Amino acid sequence: MAKVFHKLLPVAGLSEAGKSQFTGKAMRVFLSVSALFLLVSPAFAAPPVKQTVKATFASHQTVTEKQAAGVYDLSSMSAFSGTVTQFLPAPDGGVLGLLLNGDTEVLVSPEIGHTLSGLIKVGDHISLRGVKAYTLPVIRAFAITSPRGRSVQDSLMAVPQHSPEMIIGPDIVVHGEIAMPLYNLGGQVSGVILKDHTLIHLIPREAARLAAWLKPGQSVYAVGTGNNGVLGTAINAREIGPAADRKEAVAISNVPLSGPAAGSAGYDVISGAE
Repeated sequence: MAKVFHKLLPVAGLSEAGKSQFTGKAMRVFLSVSALFLLVSPAFAAPPVKQTVKATFASHQTVTEKQAAGVYDLSSMSAFSGTVTQFLPAPDGGVLGLLLNGDTEVLVSPEIGHTLSGLIKVGDHISLRGVKAYTLPVIRAFAITSPRGRSVQDSLMAVPQHSPEMIIGPDIVVHGEIAMPLYNLGGQVSGVILKDHTLIHLIPREAARLAAWLKPGQSVYAVGTGNNGVLGTAINAREIGPAADRKEAVAISNVPLSGPAAGSAGYDVISGAE
């Protein structure tokens, strides 16, 4: 390499010692420049491919889901899983829960219910935490996770037992074969689920009175107000029976008890107190 530099560099007029000294300096400069070029060359290479950071679960949660996530550790509760067969709609358009594997009712609080249809869909295989009834096919769910990893949890606050609300609207007529009883959070029979996924809601005392008509496999005919939406049909029955010509009126919880009208002569009389 020194001989090459000696030939290439203009060193005329220098002594042999000067030529060697000059050549050595030139080599050092050349090597320094080469090293610098090697160090900075990556800066002129093709720009590196940007690393794609996978979005976290939290970034996909809706605000409603985050608010309903809760602060309690539910890992000590029993874990369940299964396939969603249908939603359990309320007559007012809300969601009471869902049917799991076609035979288990998963009941939730209103806190979870209003986000459930946006979290899962029929056919999803879901996991949940909750408590199962001793003998009834019912699970009270406190947290539900979709197959896409999104979840919702209620705050564990006490949920009041509300009676069915009076729905104002045109009558909806439903009929078909009974698949199974419909239960409420207290474990009481509060109607039936038909094989076509329609829900007929009754107050528990009327469901108990008409138990002979509400057995799985029997046909039922009912009329009442309710909701017929994308999640299914649900009514508060006002009339019900095994056939259209054999139905009878049933009480709706917020209908006033029978008796003398307010302001009438017998309104202030307490029966049996005379």
